Amino acid sequence: MSHRTVSAPVLIIGAGPSGMVSALCLARRGVDCVLIERRPGLENHPKAHELSARSIEILHELGLGHGELSAEASPEEDAAKILFCGTIGEEFGCIDLRANGVGRKYREHLEAPMPYLNLSQVELEKLLRERVAASPRIQALHHHQWESFEQDADGVTSRITDRTTGETFAVRSQYVICSDGAGSRSRKALGIEMKGPDKLLDVVNAYFQADLRRVVRTRGKLYFIFSPKAPGSVFIAHHVEKRWVFHLPVATPHEKIEEYTPEVMQKKIKAALGRDDVDIEITSMSHWRMTAQVAERFRSGRVFLVGDAAHRFPPTGGLGMNSGIGDAHNLAWKLAMVIERRAAPGLLDSYEAERRPVIETNCDESRLNFERMSEVAEAFGIEVEEAQWVNEKLASSTMRALPAPLRAWTERQVQHYGESILSRYHRDPSVRERVLAAIAQQRSHFDRIGLDLGYTYEEGALLGDGTRPPEVDDRVSSYLPSTRPGARFPHFWLDGNRRQRGSRSMIDYGASILLLGAAVEALPADLEALEEVEARHGVRLFRLGAADIPACHQAAVHALAQIEQDGALLIRPDGHVAWRQQRGVTLSVALIASIVEQVYGV
Repeated sequence: MSHRTVSAPVLIIGAGPSGMVSALCLARRGVDCVLIERRPGLENHPKAHELSARSIEILHELGLGHGELSAEASPEEDAAKILFCGTIGEEFGCIDLRANGVGRKYREHLEAPMPYLNLSQVELEKLLRERVAASPRIQALHHHQWESFEQDADGVTSRITDRTTGETFAVRSQYVICSDGAGSRSRKALGIEMKGPDKLLDVVNAYFQADLRRVVRTRGKLYFIFSPKAPGSVFIAHHVEKRWVFHLPVATPHEKIEEYTPEVMQKKIKAALGRDDVDIEITSMSHWRMTAQVAERFRSGRVFLVGDAAHRFPPTGGLGMNSGIGDAHNLAWKLAMVIERRAAPGLLDSYEAERRPVIETNCDESRLNFERMSEVAEAFGIEVEEAQWVNEKLASSTMRALPAPLRAWTERQVQHYGESILSRYHRDPSVRERVLAAIAQQRSHFDRIGLDLGYTYEEGALLGDGTRPPEVDDRVSSYLPSTRPGARFPHFWLDGNRRQRGSRSMIDYGASILLLGAAVEALPADLEALEEVEARHGVRLFRLGAADIPACHQAAVHALAQIEQDGALLIRPDGHVAWRQQRGVTLSVALIASIVEQVYGV
């Protein structure tokens, strides 16, 4: 091992989205970090593809503009449609997220011009990597492997190997963020177990580049395929004209992953397309295991888990990558405040206290979404467990021992039977009605504004005000804005119908914001001292009375902020409300110091 030691306040292991967002958030706070990644460059094989409203908001705060994020995303019209098909050209039903006011519902609560993006993780990582490379605060070391760490009272010493040269050296940091993915070696080294089922399904996927505009009947982002020639498969159109990923479940242990060669996958893709005349050139393939697990702990001393290192969800709902971005955004400002000595180390305990309930909800919803997909098959009259049993028998050693012609004949008979069941959709109006109803019931799988924007921290770095959370009829698909402590501070327009300046424009990841009603007055003795508040406590004042709000809109703004004109709010750097006093506030340095001490433990 080399005697060389690299020092930085924070070491980040893994440069996926949650790792790079962690680094950029720390840099935004003026904290240096070392970011290591075992891969030499970006992988071209797509993974996640759904960027939520909240993630877009977070990335916008870090400087990634809406136009930049949407440049390689699929068109908004495509991103709103989810298709349920026999083959991709035989559509049974469609969920359109712009219909029935869903799109309007999002736009009402967001400043961003789009409510979500169908953007390949590969394309997002390219944008994040450019930002990381441009930051003088981030030392990014690619093709470097984390090996081990040792903690002591003052920090962590990590052993890192340069995979290009073979040199092993040390990184000394105050804290470590582990964002090294679902198979996290660093989590395993900490002895932290994952809780929950470790296998729901084995899946092989293939990435191919193709323009399928002339193949699909309806442009969309997801195509669930029910064809018995490729049962349970899914096409993800990262961009209908450019990038596609095909996912196919594998009946392990009866089937072997290695049997799914590019040639086999090409045949399956063509079967799912219902077309033999389409040239399919597979760029890359991968195998992944669907799980629904959450780490038993998100922290071990000075080491923290974020993203897939802390939780692994079914992809149904698109909550995995977005949850990781939320983890990074929640943790980084807390680390920064402790490193800056503006908060006590106890503030770091709030990371798990706040994020775990959100993560457990997201994990449960993702698993429920996966399980509920069987409702569509059942609406056709397919017994899902029976169908799985048949697939296992077709893949069994007994079936493989049959002569090839007999095996092929058996498979054709099973497929013909499956096609006859699907044909009921066209022959029997009652079946069609059941199927369409079952498809409609899948809407909450995709319409999830409550999970995106409505999650509230009940314990952590906040002071409760005794009020109850707003009641919604559906925690997944409904959202009621709230400034109750723990909630995301909502979006509304400060300038009324001009709609040029949103309420969240005041939020600054580099500081906490004390939002003051228009009638809040300061004690005369504290007027001069208040100018030093930001430097001393990291709190910036925002006075609604001096915010150039149209007079006719003043009352509405206070109502939307859910305070009287003599009320106030403390908004944390991550945009969540930490404290609220709805009326009767007299501003003083002592008041601010008291709030900051109680919330951040200075």
